Amino acid sequence: MLQSWKEVLPGDHYRVRTNGLLHSFDQRVITCLYQPLIGLEAASMYFTLWQETDDSEDFLTHHHLMGMMNLSLDRILTARKKLEAIGLLQTLKKKEANPGQFVYCLEPPLTPDLFFKDGFLNLFLYRQVGPREYKRLLRLFENKIMNMAGYDDVSAHFDEVFQSMPSAESTDEMKNTSLSGSWSARAEAPKLEFNRHFDFKAMMPYLSDAILTEDALTDDVRFAIDKLAFVYQTEPYDMSRALQSAALHTGTVDIDTLRKEVRDFYLLEHGQDEMPALYERTQPRAEREIVEKEPQTEEERLIAWYEGNSPYQLLQALGQGSKPAAPDLRLVENLMFDTKLNPGVINVLIDYISQVNDHNLNKSFVEKVAAQWARANVRTVRQAMTYAREEQKKRDQTKRAVGSGSANKTRRPRKPGQDEHREVIPEWMKNPKQPKEQSGADDEAVKQRAKWLEDYLNNI
Repeated sequence: MLQSWKEVLPGDHYRVRTNGLLHSFDQRVITCLYQPLIGLEAASMYFTLWQETDDSEDFLTHHHLMGMMNLSLDRILTARKKLEAIGLLQTLKKKEANPGQFVYCLEPPLTPDLFFKDGFLNLFLYRQVGPREYKRLLRLFENKIMNMAGYDDVSAHFDEVFQSMPSAESTDEMKNTSLSGSWSARAEAPKLEFNRHFDFKAMMPYLSDAILTEDALTDDVRFAIDKLAFVYQTEPYDMSRALQSAALHTGTVDIDTLRKEVRDFYLLEHGQDEMPALYERTQPRAEREIVEKEPQTEEERLIAWYEGNSPYQLLQALGQGSKPAAPDLRLVENLMFDTKLNPGVINVLIDYISQVNDHNLNKSFVEKVAAQWARANVRTVRQAMTYAREEQKKRDQTKRAVGSGSANKTRRPRKPGQDEHREVIPEWMKNPKQPKEQSGADDEAVKQRAKWLEDYLNNI
């Protein structure tokens, strides 16, 4: 849960502006294409701010916005950040103003044509709504061409309807009525911003000057590479191959061709018709601790498992090898998209909450912990394990302070002998794909590793 008071207060003022003209058709685009990605509250905030756009110089308060939307300030701030991240809102804050003064600048959404060709937003929409609904949306915004054969153009021309007039009669008058500045026009939707960028420096040595020069990497091409690398998790070497294929005959990079090359490479690695899912990713190599070396301790073995397996595999292991439930996968994917936490960190978070919350992945609890770790910039598995350990300390201290009676009211007690988590954790480290096939020696290792994890979280 966000601590909104650190960023905005109910008494802070705001004013709404638009970057160019917004059309009624934009409402349909946001409802059908953006709302599945940002949620109902964020879309509602966009429409609410839209209605408050006028030429008035008066500021409104966030307390007014809370009343209009019937939402807490925390939820309004969460909705605002989603609008900012998706490119529909730019937030400006005046320096050293008391009370705070914000300007919310609404950005126009992408047109359907640009949205479905984006290669980024359309992919997330596909993952969110599924193939059937995605095809329905494609048809909904399809420009249906009417067969005009057999029709003649009988439209009147200008000079057939209007009479001409000498331009000298109005030239002086027009000069006296001209205004400085510009007129309202349709603005281009802004590009999405990424906090972490693709490593272009690591890619450059793989590029051949005979095929592609550095000058060919224009700002548009670099932005496309950023998006493609984020969606398909493409390494610098593989991206260089795709770039050179896209520029082989022309020396310039065609972005559509580049997108196709990167996607074809992904399909070659993962199978045909398989779209990339965030929950199937593993910890980025640059932020792994156990790389090209054998783990020496039980702690390092657990770190290596978290780094080398995806959240999907973790959920599969928690379910004793069964397919993860769709709500759990949706929760994990939303976490990775909203907080940008690494997959290895998500593994620790989900595993920790599953243990302390009686194997229940409560959505609000998971999101609260994820937001805390994101604000603390937790990037590695070891950092995440440290935070989990500190959180466990606080929980134990709270239990001792309020007494066992109060603790029993807040958490359902386990039945005698119930300890599913002990049996699950070691099975991941040994054989996550076949958790039920283990020898007697493996069973002994299972018990040792399970005990280590429990002791680790209880701060031995």
